[in-house]
Amino acid sequence: MQDRPDAVELLDTVAEFLFAEVRSWVSEDRRFDVLVAANSVAIVARELSLGRAADEADLALFSSLLGQAPGQEADLEPPQGEDDAAARAGTAAREAARALADKIRAGELDPELSAVIGRLREHVSRKLEVTHPGYEVSPRGR
Repeated sequence: MQDRPDAVELLDTVAEFLFAEVRSWVSEDRRFDVLVAANSVAIVARELSLGRAADEADLALFSSLLGQAPGQEADLEPPQGEDDAAARAGTAAREAARALADKIRAGELDPELSAVIGRLREHVSRKLEVTHPGYEVSPRGR
């Protein structure tokens, strides 16, 4: 573990520097590239600050919609350390998302599709909070 500034603080500083300073130093035709870089760094900082919490929340949501206990479908070894646990949470969440998508595609959830869509708004809101903070998913869509 490093002392302060930690990784999130460093990335936030770089993102702010790119946005506030570097953007004005480059030619107009390159400013968009600097904004993309600043936004990318800010997204990574937000992902790091969440840790595995978002993946665990998604796994619980998807498993619930599949009628399973979280991680039930995944044959995963117990985590060895924090990095392993985070990687496994991400893998399990992606596997559950794929299984849920397969069921939706196959029409297996059609009778309760409105409820499923309502619950999936939680997932979309979590993703948007990382990629576009402040953007809210309205109940009727945008």
